Amino acid sequence: REIEVLEIEPAIADVAGFFHDKNGKILEDRRVRLIPTDGRNYILATPKLYGVITAEPSNPWIAGIANLYTREFYEVVKSKLTEDGVFAQWFHNYSMSPDDFRMVFRTFGEAFPHVSVWGMKESDFLILGSKKEQLFRYPLLKDIFSKNQTLRGDFRDLGLSDIYAVLGFYRMGRKEMMAFSEGASLNTDDGAQLEFSAPKNIRRATAELNRKLMEPFLVEAPWLKMSSASVPESRRHFYLAQAYETNVWNSRALEEIDRAIKLEPSNADFYVLKTKILLAEERSSEAARAALLALERSRQTIGPILRLSEDFYLPEAKLIYSKTIEMGTREIVPYLGLGNIALHSKDLKEAEKWFNQARSIRPDHPAVLLAWGRFMLAKGETQKAKDFLEQSKEKGEDSGTLYGALGEAYFKLELWDQAAKSYGQAVKLRRKNNEWRRSLGIALAKMGKVREAEEKYREVLAFSTSDAEAWRELQRLGKRY
Repeated sequence: REIEVLEIEPAIADVAGFFHDKNGKILEDRRVRLIPTDGRNYILATPKLYGVITAEPSNPWIAGIANLYTREFYEVVKSKLTEDGVFAQWFHNYSMSPDDFRMVFRTFGEAFPHVSVWGMKESDFLILGSKKEQLFRYPLLKDIFSKNQTLRGDFRDLGLSDIYAVLGFYRMGRKEMMAFSEGASLNTDDGAQLEFSAPKNIRRATAELNRKLMEPFLVEAPWLKMSSASVPESRRHFYLAQAYETNVWNSRALEEIDRAIKLEPSNADFYVLKTKILLAEERSSEAARAALLALERSRQTIGPILRLSEDFYLPEAKLIYSKTIEMGTREIVPYLGLGNIALHSKDLKEAEKWFNQARSIRPDHPAVLLAWGRFMLAKGETQKAKDFLEQSKEKGEDSGTLYGALGEAYFKLELWDQAAKSYGQAVKLRRKNNEWRRSLGIALAKMGKVREAEEKYREVLAFSTSDAEAWRELQRLGKRY
């Protein structure tokens, strides 16, 4: 078995090296052959047949891309598939008029006798076409999943724990696709309709419109009932909830996780997922109740709940931190969390109490050193703050919070070059933080870099036209706004 990668731009092979942590060094695998060529012409000319063909072209408004969405291209691809082969193509609904969006669906559906549409965050789609009926054999797929560490890792990164969750991404079959696209035009080589119509919709906010037009035609995967015998019903709803949560379809995710909880109310993992979904909906108090139910059922949920803790509103975060401390956790997160809440409220005595407890557990942890650096800044002990913050950086802390605090420390010590570098890095990580951007401008001005300082002040005013301090700094430079 081998994989042929057809890439029209040879430089992409060099760029792939920067993403080894994501692509698994795929191009270094002996079974993979990179061919620098035009994919459509290669497929047309090759005598080979393939079990799987995938295409992820750029957006169809890019010159020459729309011919990878034509009837003739799909017919060529179909002719190069084995009898059991499948073709998968990416498509999207944003910056696409409903007519163009439906045109691609109809053209694809006309070319393949068996089709399925799978949603990804409801703005991107994977369309599968095949000569034979598409099947979902759960026992076989489960066996493959259990033996494939890379696949399990990819699923884990998406928040999915079982191959069954894939069914939560299903949106349409060929019947629904053709009903949705009824009356749409066909995209053909000689007509090139999409080539010329797609650019007219760039930057138009059409994703929600296309989603609403598509909604009446959405159906559940036909294999759900056939596969359910192999999966306990509570787990089935849990896996589907994971898929919907990954897709940011939170209303469906809540429906499924509530069904799972009703069937198996003692399962702590179900409450963790419900917490995550409710936080995504900014329903912090309800999320806190779900989190407490998870913690009551299992100590093993302390870690997962604490990883969600920054998304709670402050009162609920305080409740969760206190509960995990009451349970005897040795994780530093709740102590730092309570300390940061106190620091935010300018209660330095309370902050010091919690930061001391965190330090007693992990004295050299970069997050603990960062907390102490910020605490010393609040106390006005700038040199000590600088020392703690530099230690935190040496230990691996690399957050916007760190660089913002370092910038403040250097600024107060009038170390303008270091302040500018730190604030510059902080702004890269949090582009909309005007306080850091303004301070960066002041540091640059102190260094005599007037033009760069002016640019930063104008950026601040572009983000916030009412920022009086940025206006005053511009005036000091002798500039007008």
